[in-house]
Amino acid sequence: MENKKAPQEKESFFQSIIASLFKSSNPDVEKKRRLKLIAKNIAKTKYHSFYRAASGEMLAPFGKLIFDLYKMISPAQMMFRNAQNPALFKRQIINYVMSEQQLAMLEDLDEQKILELAKNVPMAKLQQDIEHKLQVFTNEITETKAGNADGIMKAFTCFQDFCNFDYYMILKKFDSTYKEFSFNAMPRLEKVNAEYVIDDMKDFLSVAYSITDDSIDWNSLFEMFKATQSRELVSLGNWKKIVAKIKNIQLSKSLDLIVQHICEDPSYETKLSYRYESIIEPFIDKLENDTHTLLSKISTEQKESKASSICMQIFGTASPKSLKYYVPEFNAPLEKKDLSILEYTEPLNYFKTFLVEFVKKTIREYYDVVVIRGQWDATLSAPMSNAYQELLKLSDEITNFDEMMSEDGMMGSKIKTLLPKTAHDAGAENIINRVVSDANDSARGYIIQGTQNLITIGKTVKQLIEDYALPKPVIVQNWKELDKFFETPLKEFSVNLYKKIYLFVQLMQTYIS
Repeated sequence: MENKKAPQEKESFFQSIIASLFKSSNPDVEKKRRLKLIAKNIAKTKYHSFYRAASGEMLAPFGKLIFDLYKMISPAQMMFRNAQNPALFKRQIINYVMSEQQLAMLEDLDEQKILELAKNVPMAKLQQDIEHKLQVFTNEITETKAGNADGIMKAFTCFQDFCNFDYYMILKKFDSTYKEFSFNAMPRLEKVNAEYVIDDMKDFLSVAYSITDDSIDWNSLFEMFKATQSRELVSLGNWKKIVAKIKNIQLSKSLDLIVQHICEDPSYETKLSYRYESIIEPFIDKLENDTHTLLSKISTEQKESKASSICMQIFGTASPKSLKYYVPEFNAPLEKKDLSILEYTEPLNYFKTFLVEFVKKTIREYYDVVVIRGQWDATLSAPMSNAYQELLKLSDEITNFDEMMSEDGMMGSKIKTLLPKTAHDAGAENIINRVVSDANDSARGYIIQGTQNLITIGKTVKQLIEDYALPKPVIVQNWKELDKFFETPLKEFSVNLYKKIYLFVQLMQTYIS
């Protein structure tokens, strides 16, 4: 029995020798072989004193490396940590590459500057001037200038990530008594279980290896720092020493091998944490969007302010309301679902109120006396007469249109029925948007048609006021006879009538121009 076993034992002995020399088909055996090889390679590197493979411990020299780096970058880390507005650094880079003319234009495009101008400059001119400055500003940004900014931003991102790394947390693991930003004496660095710091090491390498990129222009970054910062964060000389040190460590593969050995993963590779982003293009896009949004906001506010003022003069209230269904409240459920909304609720309500309270009362009184009783050529009075009749007809049409927007009306019921279906039916959304669009087209049509008729009446009233003032009237022959039908003197009545028509036409034109 013993003789039969001997050849197997001998064969097993030779197999183990072969396995130690060549790769094994057994994954676990192969992994152990590679880890042993990694441990031997660590011992041959320049930085073997960082790690003791036999006991799996990180040693004091690695802690000293971290301390030395921490000491050199601490002013920058402190500044980044205390920065109230991190976006400030990005803006400093942009300003740094801009010309004097561009910086002056940026000041002109500042929100507060535009708001100040809006108080005295007509909206149309303000928009024209701002658009011109935006165009000139963007045209001056050459590819070279954008490339310089992106290059500095790339360097800044790597610099900031490296400086913001939590060196203190690693040092605390080597010396539990160490206090943050204490550099007067070397910490009492003790060896630590490598598994205790492995995650910190991986994070460190991911930011450290980013700064070794040969395409980074550190000189440009530090020139920018010199021009924009009141103090030196890290001297360029010290920074280049740091980069050289990290590059030396990277080329030696010391820390890569150490990480592989600690986490028992021979295939582990450091992943860079570098976050590259273009800086100029997003800045221009934001500048244009913010400026256009601001101009739109100013325009809306001016329109609302003007509308409120005119409404107060005409109606005695800032927001007259005569419609029941084509109103702002109709939009709430549409906005929640991001659908099209009714766009002319305010002006159509103003128009209907004007028709009811002014056209059917004041203009009717003037019409009944001056047009019906006045002795003047029918061809001259016809335009005003037709415009007046059209306005009365329009008032009824708007009322019918408003009813169509009710829950029982043709448009309103369709929207009400389809709204619950929009969550799962794109077709329902399309139909609602089309119905709302049709409603807006109708509302705009009523406003345009009605405004044109009011302009016709206003022009005729102006001619009649001038005719009334003539010693020998040319248009109306019996002004004196017509005077007795008005409690207010006819001239005063006519002037007030014309003023209100003029004001209201101005109001409507702000919505349809």
